[in-house]
Amino acid sequence: MNLRRDVSKALVGRGFRRNGRMHLLRVDGDWSFWVDTGPLGKRKDISPFVGVRHDGIERLWSELMEFPNDDWVGTVGANVGYVLGTGYKTWEPPSEPKEVLDSIDSAVERLRPMLSLHALPQAWSITGAKSPSWRYRDIVIQLLLGNRQAVPNRLDAARVEMCQQEDEICAQFRAFEQRIQARLRAQEHSDITTD
Repeated sequence: MNLRRDVSKALVGRGFRRNGRMHLLRVDGDWSFWVDTGPLGKRKDISPFVGVRHDGIERLWSELMEFPNDDWVGTVGANVGYVLGTGYKTWEPPSEPKEVLDSIDSAVERLRPMLSLHALPQAWSITGAKSPSWRYRDIVIQLLLGNRQAVPNRLDAARVEMCQQEDEICAQFRAFEQRIQARLRAQEHSDITTD
């Protein structure tokens, strides 16, 4: 028994698309649930990560970071046990795939109420959900919501975290911040000319 492969096969059977370890299930419009089973190789254990992907957030994030868009990356997620509030979860044979799939299903249902731009930031309160890029995505959400007043405060908080020292992480943040500021100025100019 190889739990990673068996769970992956079951997810595909449920309508998830697979690319390597990543599995996406389109929910509505730009929204998908994603499951990362870990690399599908010889390892038989599984510690799945479950989350949400929003295509619009990922496209804008990639543009503002000047990264190529990745159609398979999740926007927010964590180990299935963290999503469920039960602590980090891992399974090894002889555990059955059904046990893992039941936990994935429960995690997906826990995340379902967060499938809106207004609600998605709640997901960052889940243990383990704050990836190194979470602050960037939070700012992108505010831009997509048209909440320009919230952006400066979020940029300030991100700068404190990213620029504790002048290094490549800080330089990357400052470049992101400049692109955000340029976008905000362009939006303000557009608002003035359409009034």
